[in-house]
Amino acid sequence: MTGRNRVLNAVGGLPDLILVNFPDPSIRKSTLDRETYLRQLAFYDPDAWDPGRKPFFYLPDEPPASEVIETEPFGEGRRDLIRYPSRYEPRNPEVAGRFNRRPENLAGYLHLWCHCDSADRPLVLMIHGLMMGGPEKAQRMFKVDRLFGLGLDVALYTLPGHWRRSDFPLFQRLLDPADLPLTAERMAQNVHDLHSALMLLRSLGYENVGMIGASMGGFTAAQYATQVTGGPDFMFLVVPGVSMERYLEPGRSRFGFPVDSELVRATERTQELFSPLYMKPLYDVDRIRVVAHAGDRLCPAEDTRRWIESWGIEDFIEVVGGHWLHLDRKARGNAWYGLLRERGYIRE
Repeated sequence: MTGRNRVLNAVGGLPDLILVNFPDPSIRKSTLDRETYLRQLAFYDPDAWDPGRKPFFYLPDEPPASEVIETEPFGEGRRDLIRYPSRYEPRNPEVAGRFNRRPENLAGYLHLWCHCDSADRPLVLMIHGLMMGGPEKAQRMFKVDRLFGLGLDVALYTLPGHWRRSDFPLFQRLLDPADLPLTAERMAQNVHDLHSALMLLRSLGYENVGMIGASMGGFTAAQYATQVTGGPDFMFLVVPGVSMERYLEPGRSRFGFPVDSELVRATERTQELFSPLYMKPLYDVDRIRVVAHAGDRLCPAEDTRRWIESWGIEDFIEVVGGHWLHLDRKARGNAWYGLLRERGYIRE
């Protein structure tokens, strides 16, 4: 790496460092005692998982029932908001009560920007990042207007605990360092609901569906790649998270009991059950393109490199900059629109 790139990566990573060290006001203190919390975490230990027990991740067999609850004009077409039930049922009976006490999270949402002619057009399914739910943010971040203008239909999958799936839309309720058992269940729910969204699009007539995931959306797409052999035509993962260990580290202020080595180890073991860094793909990795930022401090590039090597992904591009402040926008855009052209999704 050149000295210039080191400087650019350091500068690009500065906003990441500020965010990493800023207290997250959405995290609530745990109300569980130490014995209960450790027992619930032990349920998710990969080494203790009984082979005779149902697998942790599971996918629905049929598309969900759904309803269009909002629609508005968009360009030469419209934007629909589709709601469907989350049919995920928690694996851990001790966590089911906390999971079901969040009724807003028991429905999934899919925004669909569609032309009015037919569903024969290719479609890009977007997966947003942490705290980035909602159609306005997606339109800006994923440049929906340009994709739509190029003739594509576009859909946005909403992560659990985000936007209308959160009791307070400004806060995310997917990752909770003070309740890792609930976080684990929502991770499995996330993959389950994403599969429902893809099946729903298929039921609407979309045969050609590509997927793009950013940050936590990349984490989600990578998880999904460990559960499906078919799935979307391709996956484009940009600054993907592959491990949430730093964010989910058990902070001392979040528990009413000491954070000791046993708790730290149990936290690490639980994450090995759902982090792509420790999982293996079923999906064809030759259909995955990854763009990472070398100075990323939120989704560290060194974790991404380990994951790339473990999965054998060859279509990997690393550019300068941090997670938010990426300093080579042209390279990232070329990688994305180049993939769309290669797959026949756009013809410019």
